Amino acid sequence: MGDLEQPIDSVMLAEGLRWEDGWFAVGAVDADTLAIGEPAYHQKNWSYLITDGGESLLFDTGSGRRPIGPLVARHAAASTQAFPSHMHFDHLGGVNVFGPVIVVDLPMLRAMAPDDMLTPSAEAYLGHYENLSAPSFPVGHWAGIGEVLQVGLRHLHVLHTPGHSPDSVSLWEPARNRLYAADFVYRGALYAQTPGASLPAYRATLETLLGSLPGDIEILGAHGQSEGGSDDMPRLGYADLSALHDAVCALLSGEPKTGERTVNPRMRLLYSEASFTG
Repeated sequence: MGDLEQPIDSVMLAEGLRWEDGWFAVGAVDADTLAIGEPAYHQKNWSYLITDGGESLLFDTGSGRRPIGPLVARHAAASTQAFPSHMHFDHLGGVNVFGPVIVVDLPMLRAMAPDDMLTPSAEAYLGHYENLSAPSFPVGHWAGIGEVLQVGLRHLHVLHTPGHSPDSVSLWEPARNRLYAADFVYRGALYAQTPGASLPAYRATLETLLGSLPGDIEILGAHGQSEGGSDDMPRLGYADLSALHDAVCALLSGEPKTGERTVNPRMRLLYSEASFTG
């Protein structure tokens, strides 16, 4: 396991979560939405299974440390499509289990997908951090920015949310007043220091979200630091977006440097000199 995993019996789950397959923490966001976490993995990933009728969508496919397919098969509708929020290695772990996947329609990703077979570039995948090789997988649908994906009768708006990475997307579900924010915002250390991350892009995205989302929005992130000694699905809100905007603006008004900045008790922002461009 090394430094990448901790023993399951050392992890305390929050009320309402349960272990499945000896690895995944599973809990209901609502009757039709399942949070699937990996709190024993050092990055504490969370993916979301969104279901209605005979259809399901899996937003991110896990770290790949354990197979996510059997768990999804038990909980999902007969037809399940996967949609990775971006191409970083810790969000593509089980991507080949689900057949042709949904991918956001961006020029940088089209360039990686001749004949609709996508292999992320080294900079997009960043697998060298954990000695991983990029997968190749078929694209079943190129989702346009602003497109509304239908999962049964549920409607999910595809939002381009660069900052953490240039290809990052989030899903906005107005009917349930929920944003699936992926790596744009979550509990813990926000990565704006990795290749492709950009503080100016973070600021622009935050200003768009703050101007368009309601003040009582529920936000679900893709990573979650432990709080109060236990691990739970990473819920955030509008105030967290506002605090992150304030922190980013403060950094951009000063001299570029490398370090980290506390956003609020639940988040801190990591950055480097390269973060000030883009």
